[in-house]
Amino acid sequence: MRTSDKGIEFIKKHEGVRLKAYKLPGEQYYTIGAGHSFDPTITANTVWTSAQAEAALRIDLQKFEKYVNDLVPIPLTQSQFDALVSYAYNRGKGGLKQLVDNSKTIEDYSNNIVKYWGSAERYKEALIKRRKAEKALFDSLDINYPTLKNGSKNDAVRLLQHKLNEKGYQLAEDGHFGAKTEQVVKEFQSTNRLTVNGIVSQKTWAVLINGY
Repeated sequence: MRTSDKGIEFIKKHEGVRLKAYKLPGEQYYTIGAGHSFDPTITANTVWTSAQAEAALRIDLQKFEKYVNDLVPIPLTQSQFDALVSYAYNRGKGGLKQLVDNSKTIEDYSNNIVKYWGSAERYKEALIKRRKAEKALFDSLDINYPTLKNGSKNDAVRLLQHKLNEKGYQLAEDGHFGAKTEQVVKEFQSTNRLTVNGIVSQKTWAVLINGY
C-alpha cells in the first residue's frame, strides 16, 4: 500500500512545513520541509518551494510505507495505513515495532497508538496530541469502501473476510466473495439489524469496521 493524498496532508499538518532550513537543538543535520532531515546536502542557507517540500516528503515516506507493509501482519484500510505511516514517520522503525509487538487485533492497534506515544518527555504533550489525531484517523471509516457482493474478487474482499473472522466467523481469507462469504455477511447483517441482502455497502462496512 501507499500513503493516500489524505494521508500526505495529515502528515504535513502535524509535521508542519518549513521552507527554510533550520536545526533543532542537539541535532547534527538541518531539517526542512515536512520533517526532511539526515540529509547532508541541506545547509543553513537551503530554501525550498512548497512543491519541493512535498516531493521530498513523498520520497521520504517510501521507507516508512515499507516498514508498515513489512511489519504489520494484518490487513489495513487506507485510513489505518495512513495513520500508521504517520506514526512510523514520527517514531521511526523502532517505535512502529513496539506498537506491532504489543498489538494483535485492530482494536489493540487503535488503543496502543496513544499508549505508546513515544519517549521524549519534553515533547510529551504535543506527541500525545498527535497520537490522538492518528488514532482518530486510524478509527475513521474510509468513504470509498467498494460495494461487495457474491462474485467480487479483490483485496477488499480479503479485508472483509478478515474483519468478519475477528467477529468470530470462520472464513477463508482468500479474496473470493462466494456463497459461504455471502451467508456469513447475511448472518452479520441480521445480528446487527441491517438490511439482510448479502451485499456489503457503506452501512455494513461502517458497522463492521467501527461498530456503527
